[in-house]
Amino acid sequence: MRLNILGDFDWESKIDQVLKAFSDDNYHAYFQERDYGIGLIGITIVLMCQDPALNLKRRIRLSKKEKKLYVDIMLDLPEMKSVDFIKKKMIISELLLKEIPEVISKYKIDDFDLQQFVEDFQEKFRITSPES
Repeated sequence: MRLNILGDFDWESKIDQVLKAFSDDNYHAYFQERDYGIGLIGITIVLMCQDPALNLKRRIRLSKKEKKLYVDIMLDLPEMKSVDFIKKKMIISELLLKEIPEVISKYKIDDFDLQQFVEDFQEKFRITSPES
């Protein structure tokens, strides 16, 4: 499985620090080593944290041809600007753990082990302590 977490964010949100922490935790390799079937081979998550005045809408797209899912996770810019790194990471992890399984489960994807993916996803992105 190819999992990518990217960002489209205002620099003041400092979401790049969380993205770096996720990369430092080597989530790419963790999911690259796992096989959930050929029904879904890639997920791209975009952390969206822009000025609310832009009225950006969440995008979700399943490409059956590519066997890839594209999902925006919408973040509140004023909130992200006002919290420290640990709180940012906690908020983002909680949203990932809630929204990604919800989105995937709305689709009927043949030959995809959703249950195992969700278990692994929860294991990798669960915040167990403030130092995580």
